[in-house]
Amino acid sequence: MSGQALVTTDKNEVEVAGHPDLREFVTFHIAGQLFGIPVLIVQDILLPEKIASIPLAPPEVRGSINLRGRIVTVIDVRVRLGLERREINSAAEAAKKAKAEAAKRAEAGEEDLPEAAASEPIQPKVRTHMMGVTVEQHNELYTLLVDSVGDVISLSKKSYEGNPGTLDPLWREFASGVYRLDNNLMVVLDVERLLDITPK
Repeated sequence: MSGQALVTTDKNEVEVAGHPDLREFVTFHIAGQLFGIPVLIVQDILLPEKIASIPLAPPEVRGSINLRGRIVTVIDVRVRLGLERREINSAAEAAKKAKAEAAKRAEAGEEDLPEAAASEPIQPKVRTHMMGVTVEQHNELYTLLVDSVGDVISLSKKSYEGNPGTLDPLWREFASGVYRLDNNLMVVLDVERLLDITPK
């Protein structure tokens, strides 16, 4: 892959071969907001399962995973953007809590409730597992932990703008600009700044 000149790139954009006006981005959502990063730096999309904690790591560093024999640092983008930390798999966490509560009820002698009455109402299926977008930066791999991953989209340079004044100041620190889509705003993250977690 590295020897094929299919695209050219600078730090924040990927130019689609044959379409100099278009840029390609991998999109993902965090807290309902659409974000994008250049497709060329994305190595993998995954469902992180076992994340090993790293002692004394900053809160943004969720831990590390083993990806095909390479140790990859996992960055919690929610925390990096000043948002509340989420469980990796909130459905699994909810199931664990429900099991624990059922065990407590059984110990207290409340286990004779009819099964239908004790069961939770059926909820629409919602993605509850956070996803990982693995990127390469300075020959190191990092997995960006996000709420969900969207599509790869091609966008015209003409719809690109600088950061609007209404963008959260912390987000502005990590954003290189925005694209105004038909009914959404996509914030382009500067991955290099996002991964610079050294104390200032």
